[in-house]
Amino acid sequence: MLAAAGIKLGTPLIRVDTGAVARRVERITLVQSARVRRSWPDTIVIWIRPRTAVFAVPAQGGYDLVDSFGVSLAWKHKRPANLPVLLSPAGPVASLRGSQAVLAAGTVLQSLPGRVRQLVTGVRAAGLAAVTLVLRGGATVLWGGTDRAAAKADELVILLRARARYYDVSDPGTAVTGR
Repeated sequence: MLAAAGIKLGTPLIRVDTGAVARRVERITLVQSARVRRSWPDTIVIWIRPRTAVFAVPAQGGYDLVDSFGVSLAWKHKRPANLPVLLSPAGPVASLRGSQAVLAAGTVLQSLPGRVRQLVTGVRAAGLAAVTLVLRGGATVLWGGTDRAAAKADELVILLRARARYYDVSDPGTAVTGR
């Protein structure tokens, strides 16, 4: 990371462009965002937010591990048990970067309570308002958009007791199940 920061040893602190340093560090694939500040009299402090894999995407006899922004972080021969499969990628992994559908799917997954997220084996996203989860055993959950995630998760936890094959929490005020 120090090489990517591009700060030459001995450069006076006042001459370090912290914005440019942050942009250079953010070019590292595994870095989601960076903040840089001067700490007088002689230190530059760089904070990073690392990218974390949210999905596994089938690719080349294995799986690309992808974050919620569609950035491929690694390739694994086997799907990690804690990562659901992204079931509706639109083309090669490179085309997922910046996809609104992928962002919506990632946002939904990250908003799920841990015990519900453990049940998710796959996720489909046709757009910002069309996310569907596939649970262990094949049941599906029509989640809809990323709005009202806490209310949707609360409803889903209650509805899961019904052991249905289909759950619709897209409008948590009128959540339904189906066989």
